[in-house]
Amino acid sequence: MSKKLNKIVIIVFATVLVSSIFYGINKFNQKENYIEASSKNSEETNCLLDINNYKSVRSILDDKNNKENKEDEETKSNYKYVTWNLQSLYPSDEAWEKELSKFEKDISELDNYTGKVTKSKTHFISALKIKEKFDIKLEKLYAYAKLNKDINKNSYKYLDMINKIGTVDSKYSRICSDLELEILKLSDSTYNEYLKSKKVNKRYKMYLEEIRKSKEHYLDEKSEDIINKMGNIVSLPSNVYDLFTNMDKKSEDTPSEYSSKIRSSDRNTRKTAFTNEFVIYNDNINTLSGLLVGQANKNIFFSNVRNYNSSLEMYLEGDEVDTKIYNNLIDTVGKNSESLHKYISLRKKLLNIDKVHYYDMFAPIVEEQNSEISYDKAISLAYAALGPLGDQYEDIAYKAFNERWVDVYSNENKVGGGYCLSVYANHPYILLNYDNSLDSVSTLVHELGHGVYSYLSQKNQKYYNAQPSIFTHEVASTTNEALLYEFLIKNAGNDKQKAYYITQYMDFIKDTLYTQTMYAEFERDVHNMLENNENVNTLVLNDLWSQLLKKYYGKDFEVDPLAMIGWSRIPHFYNSFYVYKYATGCSSAISFSQDILKNGPENYMNFLKKGSSDKPINLLKSAGIDLSNKKTIQVSIDKFNSLLQELEKLTNN
Repeated sequence: MSKKLNKIVIIVFATVLVSSIFYGINKFNQKENYIEASSKNSEETNCLLDINNYKSVRSILDDKNNKENKEDEETKSNYKYVTWNLQSLYPSDEAWEKELSKFEKDISELDNYTGKVTKSKTHFISALKIKEKFDIKLEKLYAYAKLNKDINKNSYKYLDMINKIGTVDSKYSRICSDLELEILKLSDSTYNEYLKSKKVNKRYKMYLEEIRKSKEHYLDEKSEDIINKMGNIVSLPSNVYDLFTNMDKKSEDTPSEYSSKIRSSDRNTRKTAFTNEFVIYNDNINTLSGLLVGQANKNIFFSNVRNYNSSLEMYLEGDEVDTKIYNNLIDTVGKNSESLHKYISLRKKLLNIDKVHYYDMFAPIVEEQNSEISYDKAISLAYAALGPLGDQYEDIAYKAFNERWVDVYSNENKVGGGYCLSVYANHPYILLNYDNSLDSVSTLVHELGHGVYSYLSQKNQKYYNAQPSIFTHEVASTTNEALLYEFLIKNAGNDKQKAYYITQYMDFIKDTLYTQTMYAEFERDVHNMLENNENVNTLVLNDLWSQLLKKYYGKDFEVDPLAMIGWSRIPHFYNSFYVYKYATGCSSAISFSQDILKNGPENYMNFLKKGSSDKPINLLKSAGIDLSNKKTIQVSIDKFNSLLQELEKLTNN
């Protein structure tokens, strides 16, 4: 069967699956981007839209389902398709060690340009070309160590490799800092003259603009050298937190098991899983408090030294986002929290409980329509839901599923969560902890969104223009999730299915827009308190977290003692001022998804292909998404409201 015909059959399979089978059953400093726009031809469209008699297709599926349980078990053991092939990066650990040693020696080639970068346009261009070459090599070296560490989290070998590359990177960063300092010192007239070169303008302009925009915040050479030498020190809060969560924290459940139990229909199962997990953090809460305060104080130190008005301003500058957009998000979502309060109240009613506790927030509030979704079925759903994005997008997805872009299943040696790591001149790598839930399907399409964005960026842009910021990356990933839920709701076979998929879409918006905005507000307020020389300790953090839970979730949500330490479980707080990007990404994604379904994928695909060739805000604005306008955020809130109204009607009987 041809690849194209195979995909058509898979898409038809997914359409039937929703209506029948389901019923009853981060560049180097941004490793974890935690990553042709034409309509389908008439034959494919007819296959999807004009099938009224599923009898023959169902008979095929019945044959498949008779073997399904056995095949699902075989899939997990078939590592050819469900694990990464890291030998595509380096054939062995020894080859990596050899390449790292070579890299450490070779960077002297760039060091030779120290003091000469701006001597002439020729020197300038040569230095940029050499740096680009080494950046690409370093990205690949880092990826191999990082990916191996994350599927061997108990191995000190790969932790040691991470430390080795960190040491080499510190040396390389000092050379790059010298180069960038020389570029900063260029007069505006000379700099503009160099930019007249088509090669420089097209290939390096965004990288150079990134340097020049920080001109007023750079220090003298001696100070910059000291800061570069502090690399291992400033990452201590994050590194220690990672060591705690990945090595020292001994949980009764794997991340995948906890995720499954906290979503259980049985309240005692949920409560036990919640208690067992949160008690571990509570037993170490003062240490975790110290780490978070240390992270914030580190940020404040650097923002003060570099003459920023605040830590928030310093971090947002990386994406060239005004603090007004951050605060506008918090203000707009906060003023519209009543919709979320109503949803929490409906959750209380449908679960028939007195108060909604944290461990009730993820339980199904209507009858589950798909208790088990095998990975093969998840792939089928991904093809079907992302069909509106066109043939080119589907072709890239096909590569991802058949060329080992994805490490699928959870195990005791693997880190939890999910991410996509991009490697230039290679394919992206997607980490999952797939547990056969609809949530895992959502994670799959989310990370695939990162992967396809990176892939298209690299195919259409040179290296420095193929490094989309996390700000736009979250738009690409979240758009896929929105399309998944739109597809499920549209293709629901009955009201029970429809109600279930609506709750999943609402939970997606709740978790991505409302909850992440709450996290953003917490992070902002912690930094504000410390910047105002207020004392911040465990009690202060717990109290602030409690107030925000009440603000966002309303009177029917119970803030019990363990829920108060929820802040200690958010790893993204060690990637400072990151979480708001999920919320802006959700707002942008829902706007994009509505446009794709109404007008086709051309506008969106063009956005993906532009990579990082312009400022993130400009890239979005050119595609019709203006985050400085509250209306963009309101689109997501309106969508949530409309889903809530429909759910109330469906559950009112």
